[in-house]
Amino acid sequence: MPRAKSKGFSLVELIVSLGIVAAILSLVLSNQSKYTDGTALTGLADDIGLQLSQAQIYGISVREFSPGTSEFEIAYGMEFNLTSSGDNHSYIYFADRGAGNHIYDNGWNCPTDSGSECISKTEITRGNIISSLCAIPNSGPEFCEIGRLDVTFLRPLPEANLVFYDLNGGYLSLSNIKGAKIVMSSPSGATRTVSVYSSGQISVQ
Repeated sequence: MPRAKSKGFSLVELIVSLGIVAAILSLVLSNQSKYTDGTALTGLADDIGLQLSQAQIYGISVREFSPGTSEFEIAYGMEFNLTSSGDNHSYIYFADRGAGNHIYDNGWNCPTDSGSECISKTEITRGNIISSLCAIPNSGPEFCEIGRLDVTFLRPLPEANLVFYDLNGGYLSLSNIKGAKIVMSSPSGATRTVSVYSSGQISVQ
């Protein structure tokens, strides 16, 4: 009896199969990268929202700045600074000590001496950045030519104090403003926002 011919993959079939597998792997890795970027960006927005909420709680409660300082009547807040004196991949958490001017008065390097207002400086990772800062008006389009934003909370009310500066670091006197928005971007171009309103409401989107 004649022997049956053995069946197997031809070279063309093997190349086609490898091409399909490579395409599937490429799609999976691409989607995984986008998912990871999106998760990291969402985590960043949540972290900023939570730290703003913490500043609000500390600001409206009787909290001593540090043991032994006897500093209770101070505001707590955050600064975001895209001007040359700051950067787009970090932000400052601070206590408004002494001057009570609702702004952060120390350097972006977050000095730790006894007179410093800086509590902590957070470095943003995974290539995410703060891409823009905006003022939210009561009506009309948002104004996003903001270079620096200082947000503070001071007892007894939960309202947010918002101080704006232009892209060159000059103080901006803005009227008809109900809030501010921090916009974050990932390397893939995804965006998330944190909005804080004068009423004290904080929204993460």
